[in-house]
Amino acid sequence: MSERRGYGQHCPIAIAAEVVAERWTPLLVRALCVGATRFNEIHESVPRMSSALLSKRLRELEYAGVIHRTDGVGGHGEYHLTEAGEALFPVLEAMGFWAQRWLKRDIVSKDNLDPFILMWEIRRHWRSSGRDLTFRRVVHFRLGGVPAAAKRLFWLVFEPHDIDICTRDPGFEIDLWVTASIRTLVEIWLGHRTLRSAIDDGALRLDGSAAERKAFRGWFALSYFARGQNGAS
Repeated sequence: MSERRGYGQHCPIAIAAEVVAERWTPLLVRALCVGATRFNEIHESVPRMSSALLSKRLRELEYAGVIHRTDGVGGHGEYHLTEAGEALFPVLEAMGFWAQRWLKRDIVSKDNLDPFILMWEIRRHWRSSGRDLTFRRVVHFRLGGVPAAAKRLFWLVFEPHDIDICTRDPGFEIDLWVTASIRTLVEIWLGHRTLRSAIDDGALRLDGSAAERKAFRGWFALSYFARGQNGAS
């Protein structure tokens, strides 16, 4: 591993920044903090990052003692946080709550609204919730206001033990249709506005049985960082 280009300062903030303030690095640590372990899982959290750069950043984090690599099932490498890496969670948490308070407008600016990241967060939240189903549930998202190069149609397929993100029709019967702009959904997810208000003013439309519309309020749970937003529900 080549030596990092440092700031040439003994200040602990400067030294920490040399390790964790490289472009993309905080997001990789975020993915590991919420349970991603394999290369492809981590890459899903940063879809605009090249595979080559991801490999480089993971090697740098390993060299710095933030993560360690193990041989997983089937010979697939897995990445896990070390004790030093786990200690970074409060740092990332503070950054997120700080942005919720002081950079609210920037968070939902058009350039930052990536629909796949929202779907990734929904799936991550479902997996970590420990919830389970006895039957398949398919939810079709029809999104407006997405960047030209982004997908606007998504299907979330809730299976008994997992959830899949599809950008093509999986061929299953749909239980719920969700129609809204990506900005509206992100604002609800982050607690910037309530689900009720979005439905009442027509910004969000739910089409399906009463049971599925009610269930949506349960699994479309608020982001972890919505706790820092007053009035979230």
